[in-house]
Amino acid sequence: MPTTRTKASIRMSRQESRDRIVAAATELIRVTPFGALTVDDVMREAGIGRTIFYRHFDDLADLLRRAGREAFEGLFEAEQGFKAAHAEGRPDVRAAVEPAVDVYRRHGPLLRAIAEAAASGDEQIAAGQQAMVERFDGLVEDVLRATPRLAGRTPQEIVELARALNRMNVSYLLDAFGREPRVSAETAVRTLTEIWSGLIGDA
Repeated sequence: MPTTRTKASIRMSRQESRDRIVAAATELIRVTPFGALTVDDVMREAGIGRTIFYRHFDDLADLLRRAGREAFEGLFEAEQGFKAAHAEGRPDVRAAVEPAVDVYRRHGPLLRAIAEAAASGDEQIAAGQQAMVERFDGLVEDVLRATPRLAGRTPQEIVELARALNRMNVSYLLDAFGREPRVSAETAVRTLTEIWSGLIGDA
């Protein structure tokens, strides 16, 4: 019978192997399109046996879906914080931009791979990505509706403006952090802060 200590060691080992697989995949997709990646490539990079992969993931798309959740949730939390601050009349644009840029700095290649997989026809990844995009659109719409300088815009104009802003953010951040070489995080923060501040006002 395994002792409690042994069970804890097994759990730790499983988590460590999972983390190594995700780290290896993230490192490889900095320079390799997702469509060209194989399980063998990932496991060679991770330095562990190929069969270990299937203890954690069904396939590479499953790895993307699971590993991408943390990144998506980090982005959503950043936008929720901005929405709350804006509703209280203190829209600190830079404070909202910094967490989002940090997520892309840490997970840019992974998020780019998710976008590639969605575009290539993986229905589950595409559906998950679309659901997150719609959540972001709704958050930004709420922020824009509460912005005094946009008070005269129609509801449809607000919807389209939110959609355009979100897609600009995603395109820019994927380009900045999805592959090497990458821009500095500070440059990305300043760039997006200037754009957003010009629309909704400085902090």
